Amino acid sequence: MQRLAGKVAVVTGSSSGIGKAVALRFGEEGAKVVVVARRKALCEETAKQICRKGGEAFVIVTDISHEAQVGALYDKAVQQYGHVDIAVNNAGIFGGRRIAETTTQAFDEVMNVNLRGLFFCSRAASKHMKAHRGGIIINMSSVAGVQAWAGTGVYSASKHGVMALTK
Repeated sequence: MQRLAGKVAVVTGSSSGIGKAVALRFGEEGAKVVVVARRKALCEETAKQICRKGGEAFVIVTDISHEAQVGALYDKAVQQYGHVDIAVNNAGIFGGRRIAETTTQAFDEVMNVNLRGLFFCSRAASKHMKAHRGGIIINMSSVAGVQAWAGTGVYSASKHGVMALTK
């Protein structure tokens, strides 16, 4: 069943884990998948897997914590495929410890990827979608955004922020 035939999907964090699983499934469902992450070799492997199963994929190495890279990502995706229908904002990192042990650098790194980067991606996707024919943005959070555990305060705060930003 090709439920996403003709659709273009940008999936951040698709070099591994949940993002990779989403990208592979979207490829199986007929979407043209833009594979996005920081690790080029792993992105290329995801794209190869999509193509081996008859799908189409294009790799754009991007660090979503950099606004200019996110802008370039969407410009390249639109240049390659003409539009973007689906944006899956999945990229994220875990970091921090107990608050007393968390450095400002670790705090900033988690927030810059998990929340600020997701904001950059959502904004860029919405601008391109609005100019075309609409689309859907899926922001991935975590149960940690609802329930924090010892040593997860910064990560949990970032994921709670994702939930609030999405609402």
